[in-house]
Amino acid sequence: MRFLFNFACRDLRSSGQSLWVFFACLVLGVTLLSATGGLYRLVNLSLLADTRVIMGGDLEVVTNQPLTEEALSWIKANGVVSMVTEVDSMLGTESDRFLRIELQTMDAQYPLYGGLVLQPSRPLSQITAFTNDQWGVAIDPTLANRLDIKVGDNVTIGALTMKVRALVLKQPDRSLNADWRGTPVLLSAEALQASGLIQPGSRIDYEYRVRTNQSAEAWRLNFYAAFPDETWEVRTFNDRSQRLSERLNQIASGLLIIGFSTLFIGGLGVFNSIQAYLQGKLKTIATLRALGLRNRRLAIVYLLQIAILAGAASLLGVLIGSALTLVGASIVTTQIPLRINAGDLFYPGIIAFFFGLLTAYSFALPALGKALSTDPASLFRGLEQKGMPLPRKWWLATLACAAVIVAMILLVLPDTVFAVGFVMVIGALLLILDLVVRGIKRCARLMEYHPLMRGHLALKLALANLHRPDNNVRTSLISLGSALTLLVACTLIVASLLRTLNDTIPEESPGLVLYDVLNGQVDGVVDAIEGLPGVKKVDLAPLVRGRIQALNGRALSDVNQLNENQRRDSSQERYKLSYLSNNIDDVTIVDGAWWSEPVSGLPKLAFEDREANKLGLRVGDVVTFALQGSSFDAEIAAIYSQKGMQTRFWFEGILSKEALDPFITRHVGAVYVDDEQAIAAQNRIAVIAPNVITVRTASLLQVARQILGKAGSGLAVVASVSLLASLLVLISVMAAGRSRQIYEATILHSLGVRMATIKRSLQLEYMLLALISSVFAILLGSAIALPLLEFRLKLPSADFVWLGAIVAIAVSTLALGSGAAYLLRRLRLKPAILLRSSN
Repeated sequence: MRFLFNFACRDLRSSGQSLWVFFACLVLGVTLLSATGGLYRLVNLSLLADTRVIMGGDLEVVTNQPLTEEALSWIKANGVVSMVTEVDSMLGTESDRFLRIELQTMDAQYPLYGGLVLQPSRPLSQITAFTNDQWGVAIDPTLANRLDIKVGDNVTIGALTMKVRALVLKQPDRSLNADWRGTPVLLSAEALQASGLIQPGSRIDYEYRVRTNQSAEAWRLNFYAAFPDETWEVRTFNDRSQRLSERLNQIASGLLIIGFSTLFIGGLGVFNSIQAYLQGKLKTIATLRALGLRNRRLAIVYLLQIAILAGAASLLGVLIGSALTLVGASIVTTQIPLRINAGDLFYPGIIAFFFGLLTAYSFALPALGKALSTDPASLFRGLEQKGMPLPRKWWLATLACAAVIVAMILLVLPDTVFAVGFVMVIGALLLILDLVVRGIKRCARLMEYHPLMRGHLALKLALANLHRPDNNVRTSLISLGSALTLLVACTLIVASLLRTLNDTIPEESPGLVLYDVLNGQVDGVVDAIEGLPGVKKVDLAPLVRGRIQALNGRALSDVNQLNENQRRDSSQERYKLSYLSNNIDDVTIVDGAWWSEPVSGLPKLAFEDREANKLGLRVGDVVTFALQGSSFDAEIAAIYSQKGMQTRFWFEGILSKEALDPFITRHVGAVYVDDEQAIAAQNRIAVIAPNVITVRTASLLQVARQILGKAGSGLAVVASVSLLASLLVLISVMAAGRSRQIYEATILHSLGVRMATIKRSLQLEYMLLALISSVFAILLGSAIALPLLEFRLKLPSADFVWLGAIVAIAVSTLALGSGAAYLLRRLRLKPAILLRSSN
């Protein structure tokens, strides 16, 4: 065995340079797999291990009114409690810049888990105290950077001018989407009351965080049993862990699937590279067999070479992927609290390493089996036997490796649905691909002998190459076609999102969106806005939040189509209800119809399709809402869908006029005006109604473009890696078939076919391959992207298919054109030299 290992190493040193494509393909695939798996593990371990810290306690009781003394006494008797109050508002700077924020007040027990880190390091009570005739606040560094605020500056919140006395360097329970929905600003409860923001009808969230030695689930059940008539929502850290885990698993599964796909594409490069390598070793294999070296020992030699090369490539891929993970984690840690530990990357690294080895053997074994099963006469002529079936033992070994890979995919992918779906999609894709290749071969064969082909020898030769045995159609479709599919899908999605952000939303959306306009402020706010030049329209609609009590006269607890969790979630969810108000959200009816005012009988209700599907509701059903201690029934007359990204308020229900009048305390609005006047409107509203939240569409679009830019860059990197793997596969295809193509071309030239005709046939062959790969990618990429855009994001994008087509045709032409140019350069040698050459 030692002799065979030494022989394998010497042989690899002397001629292993030709396996660089094998090495590069594995390195790319393993790197992507190791990087995505490592980043997921770091994020998963950090967030799930710190769920109590992120949540702020073992449990959290959430309500829009302070708890009763009885409930508070019960909680204190069963744990330690800390109350956090959250109010959405606006913060203004001395330079009249405004941004949406989330005001937070804390009691002395805060935080129950983790630590609050301020700069300068002083107690929060001192930072937020009333000193030197001013209240103090502590702000998030993200907010400070956006508005160019520093410690010592004055900011306006509500009716107060406050002093920024500290930056919050670390807040254990900071929301993961705080940068998007509103960065936190810490102040005292007294300052919040003095700000004038707390008015009748104001939306305030009271969060009672609890630390207890009891089981969180048992504590929640006991609390519900003690107060059965209350609708307070109780969340446990396990609930948060489950939600986080579900989201992380879905994201990680998507990224890992891309890594597996790239590794699969790279496996084709492994197959072709090994095939080309063994093709150059045919006479060596024949000589060794003639000298008495058995096939078993020969197989061990080349299996050892594959193990050495695949092990080195996989190890290098793991090291590069781990390094990229650490770099990515250091960037992400500015947004997500990650604990970076290089030891946590060991498990994903080992997984990626074994995937690399198994992929190498799965794709190398068929080529090795065929080479070692070729008869000696063919070996001495330097040719493999074409069309010979793979021996049974090699076929079984390949199948075993593939089965292990499938099993590992099912075990490794965090989301089982994604894993099963991925395996099924790959199987279906290979089946469809086989049918497509058979169809292409049949069409090429029929076209070759068509009467119209007479006198077109170059085209006939190109068509013949498409249906001859061992042609490159299947490999080109799998490798280049797969990468182009990803590229086309990414192009369509990013282009559609960019058009929506740059054209559709700015053209159709208001310049300013208003929230929390109280009843007594409506006239003053409207007058202030309409007094500005260039205001096209001002739409205001009431906003009432309520819970569902019953469906069709049956309490939610008795509705059979809902399970226990769905009943609990539906009873605790606060639905946003409004009037049609000029269809302020531009919703679209999908079932039923709008009613004519005034209505008779029960109030009419248009319900959002997602919520209707979740609750199993249809037109004609009756919904009972609980609003501010009262209840009323409404009959569903229509079901509507939202406009996706262009939706502003996401009302779950729209009711007929006067149905909500007794419960209306605040309004939302949309102001159609350019951004310059939107800023002026913000300033006016801040003076007369400081509690009103105003959000400029331009500022939202700027943040959205930044996020899309980062996402687009990430997709471009992934698509580029996949495309690079595909190009390496094509290089391996050319290397595997190069000697035969040159030899056959030389024979044709020796028989009298002009070299210009042979070159033109090669060019036409690669043009046809490029066209086939492009059509395949355009159809499959559009089939992936368009339904996602149309039904999930609600962005019609069929008119962008031409852009995907241009990208696919340009990239495939460039890739395959380069390959054709390479072969044409090889044909410059004289026929006599090529016919005598064994290489």
